[in-house]
Amino acid sequence: MVVSTVVGVVVGGACMAGTMGFGTGACVAMGMAAAGLTYSALELAFGGSRGGDSDSGATITYERQANGTTVKNDDDELNKVIDDANQQTYEGIAELTAKLRSDLVRYDTKEDGATGDLWIEIYAPSKIYGFSAFPVQAKLYTKESNIPFNVIHLRSVEIYLQKENSSVPLWKRVWDYGTGSEGLNGQSVVYSTILKVPDDWVYQVQNAIQTGQVTRDLIEQIFSANTSTWEIFVKVDAYREVWQNDPQYTDQSSCTAQPNHKWDSNTSTCYVFVRNDDIKYTAYTTSAWRHVSMAHDIADLADGFYASLPVKFLNTEASTKWALYQEKYAGALSNFIILTFATPVHVIGSTADYKFYIVPNPGYFEPLNPSFNDDFRFVAVREYKDLSWTVADSIFGNLGTMSPDTPTQKLLTAHYTEDLSTLTYKVYGLAYFTITRDDNITIPLWLVVNPKVSVIPNTRTVLADNQIDQLVQFTDDGKLEASEINQTKAIAASLINGLQEKITAAEDLKKKADAEGNEKASLYAEKAIQAYQDAIEALNKITQTDAVQEYLNWLNVAKKLEQAGDFYMSAAEKALYGEYEQAELDAQKGDELSQLADEYKPHIDILTTAKSMLSKKILGIPLWALLAIVFVLVGAFVVWRKLL
Repeated sequence: MVVSTVVGVVVGGACMAGTMGFGTGACVAMGMAAAGLTYSALELAFGGSRGGDSDSGATITYERQANGTTVKNDDDELNKVIDDANQQTYEGIAELTAKLRSDLVRYDTKEDGATGDLWIEIYAPSKIYGFSAFPVQAKLYTKESNIPFNVIHLRSVEIYLQKENSSVPLWKRVWDYGTGSEGLNGQSVVYSTILKVPDDWVYQVQNAIQTGQVTRDLIEQIFSANTSTWEIFVKVDAYREVWQNDPQYTDQSSCTAQPNHKWDSNTSTCYVFVRNDDIKYTAYTTSAWRHVSMAHDIADLADGFYASLPVKFLNTEASTKWALYQEKYAGALSNFIILTFATPVHVIGSTADYKFYIVPNPGYFEPLNPSFNDDFRFVAVREYKDLSWTVADSIFGNLGTMSPDTPTQKLLTAHYTEDLSTLTYKVYGLAYFTITRDDNITIPLWLVVNPKVSVIPNTRTVLADNQIDQLVQFTDDGKLEASEINQTKAIAASLINGLQEKITAAEDLKKKADAEGNEKASLYAEKAIQAYQDAIEALNKITQTDAVQEYLNWLNVAKKLEQAGDFYMSAAEKALYGEYEQAELDAQKGDELSQLADEYKPHIDILTTAKSMLSKKILGIPLWALLAIVFVLVGAFVVWRKLL
């Protein structure tokens, strides 16, 4: 009754002070909120039971409802994390492929040596990413002369690429016609070839593949390497025959009988050869900077799985599933797409399998059809606490013939050996390709891929499956007996002690981070402490209810929060030693699990609860009638005060 009176007064004041447009239920809801009534207080005040049974005035809702299987097997994580992640990745691949696909567009050009006899348009991809090879087309047009014998002969055509402030031609393709091609007079010719973005890294990557010496410096430099400024050049060496009218010969026989004479039967005109005029012509682009980034291009597949599943999945069937991982890769981004699948559990002291798919970007080199050859090396590197590296596992080989229709697959098993000096492991895929042009020139290309995997410590799980199974069994008959609640309290007390130990470890880690001024490590440790504390609060909730659904939901919340805390602890440990990249992945996984836990937390439906409250009777009088009386009394009291 005390609570009812407080609610009535607060609601009355709130509704009378504001607009009268609120419904009665809304007023009660406002009063409940204004009075600061908590989830616990509402249950105890209206219904007397913490069980959330049908007689209770408080209506409890759940965004997600846990069941015994969910709690024991964590299959909600598998569905949400792996299946959904794979679907998102397939969508991301489609977006990435669409972005990398590029039509040929005309580049802006300037000319040297222009005579008006010929001119060139240069076409290349609208976007060129990374250190890629790319198709180029040069369309050569010739001016038509009224004299049919004033034809142009091409001695040679060269297409090449040149870096800014350099005179050295790169990847030159030459068409050599010797003394001259067939004559052109108004006709056009298209020349197609493949050039490549200037690249200072290709042979370092090739050496790493051949020797297996994959160093931190090389990887860091590759993922921060910038492409340089360059332009495309087309150089033409040609000459034009110059003829003039010779009017003294008026018939074909007399004309052609003379040396260096030709007869035009269309105009019945005789022409005599005068000379060859040389043509030295160069066209070059001025707009390549619009089509390349001139920065460190990295393909980032941001959809999909990342980090690892929690430790509890280590020896389950889930650890054998394939998950399509988020990744970043550098190199010939426009030419190839590389995908990384891996088993989703990565724990120190265990093994994990990787599967890499590499496929040429479909249609990128059209209308050309170059052939590809390659070598690859996939490595797992052990990172020590001083951030030094050693190669732990490695495979080397050839991917074989590749085409857009037949992705090439290679496997790697990584052994995450445990020792006190090891901080974590990282996996990289390196590939070296050569494209063979139609002039048998080979152009080298490379890719380096880094899947967003994080290897986590083999931390003891407090809410282990055997403990959880026993708690879940109490709900098998759809109800919770008093004896089962007592057993729940005993088990929960033991689990809480284990979580307290984790809190102590997190507090020690935070002190160390604070002493070193490492803000990220301190933040992650603080998040671990909070997650473990929230897990303890959830365990306390299961000892205070006899409602099966509420019991299962709070138990699932506790499990998820312990897992979140473990990921935050891994993040703090890695950040403390300067491994921020994997620390961020672990922290992100902790956030994801915390959010999943929130979806299982019971919530009070305020409006429904308010309506339920109004239907109750006190001393045989409906609550709504009592509230109406309170409203009138409060109103009268306010008027009386004003009159005074």
